[in-house]
Amino acid sequence: MDKRQTTPWAWIPTLYMAEGAPYFAVNTLAMLFLSEMGLSNTDVALYTSWMYLPWVIKPFWSPILDLFGSKKMWVVVMQFIVAIALGGVAFTAPCDFWLNASLAFFWLCAFASATHDIAADGLYILALDTNQQSFFVGIRNTFYRISTVLCQWGCLVLAGQLFEKNTVDGMDVIPAHASAWSTVFYIMAIAFLVLSVYHFAFLPNDKKRLEIGRTSDDEMLSVETYGRTSQNETDAQKTVELDGIVASLKNNFKSFFAKFTGRELILALLFIFTYRLGEAQLGKIAQLFLKDTYENGGLGLSLTDVGNIYGLVGVIALMTGGVLGGIAVSRYGLKKMMFPMLLFMNIPNVVYIFLSSTQTAFLPTIYTMVAIEQFGYGFGFTAFTLYLVYISQGKYSTTHYAICTGLMALGMMIPGMIAGYMQETLGYTNFFVWVCICTIPPFFIAPLLKIDKEFGVK
Repeated sequence: MDKRQTTPWAWIPTLYMAEGAPYFAVNTLAMLFLSEMGLSNTDVALYTSWMYLPWVIKPFWSPILDLFGSKKMWVVVMQFIVAIALGGVAFTAPCDFWLNASLAFFWLCAFASATHDIAADGLYILALDTNQQSFFVGIRNTFYRISTVLCQWGCLVLAGQLFEKNTVDGMDVIPAHASAWSTVFYIMAIAFLVLSVYHFAFLPNDKKRLEIGRTSDDEMLSVETYGRTSQNETDAQKTVELDGIVASLKNNFKSFFAKFTGRELILALLFIFTYRLGEAQLGKIAQLFLKDTYENGGLGLSLTDVGNIYGLVGVIALMTGGVLGGIAVSRYGLKKMMFPMLLFMNIPNVVYIFLSSTQTAFLPTIYTMVAIEQFGYGFGFTAFTLYLVYISQGKYSTTHYAICTGLMALGMMIPGMIAGYMQETLGYTNFFVWVCICTIPPFFIAPLLKIDKEFGVK
């Protein structure tokens, strides 16, 4: 690394705020925007679930980024593309062709966000030594969570306030929603434009290291360059590097699956795909339920209320659950905590059966119920994350963990696609009963998993 670099404090907080914001824009704001613009729950869940695809396939194109420029370049360019994408949503929201245009721009934002994740995390590793990485890990996670609050609370509350200001009695509400959301996405676009310029100036110029394939069990071919890829690099060299990447990808997947016996592999995959089977569907519908009309079975809350409930109280409860979950595992180990964490994650889903059957309008009750569910999710999700870490251990732990997160995203994408259809077919109360039924399979799979009883204990 070039020793004449700015302090990590100048770029880590802003980098990880920028990493979180587009993810939540695509997976939360897009969902509520499409719903407010008149789409059915079936369409909203289907369209937004497809936006998980970039995170599903991220392990496949992650190594290819090393062929074309530095991590800094990718970060800056992706932030600029996010700005263009969000600006495109804002510009087309009031137009007649808003749906096709907004879906295209959200897709662009999703791919840019997933690519940004790869580049940002790679830059973090290359720009910092191991001591700095350990020191800043809590700081980067904190600022990632701040971006969660800004998106899920700040943006929703702002959209709600602007909608109420623009609404005229007796008039169609869609133009008011379009105007409100357009303003929100313009603000986000401007913020990312500023961030891209700022990071162009302040991000360190990383040393790019590319592992392009194995020549034997113990030898790794590698190419090291500094900064941008040389303009004089030949097509032949590119072909060799690309061939090496393909070989490396094959080796990575082969070595991952070779860790397991046939039975262990089936159990691991079933566990990954079922652990969040209920949550994947609940996450697509819960906020839509809160804002849906009383006549449709919802609670009829405003966007401002939804933002306060999910974006502020819910995030605080989620973070608290995650912290306490980590403490519990460090004391008792993953194996002992697996079953309790499954209970904590899934049992609180019954609060939505209560809310949908009573359709209570008493806000303190709604706040409390959602906080309980989010706390349980944060506490229980710790076990899932650590299980992915556990099965990724070994020589290629980083690559294998990336494969696991891709499988995890697939486990969220597919159930989410049918969530809206299931809700509109069953109604809200029966849908939430269905969600609770979907939480049952991992309880039978978890006891069959091979987990070292000391894993996670400090």
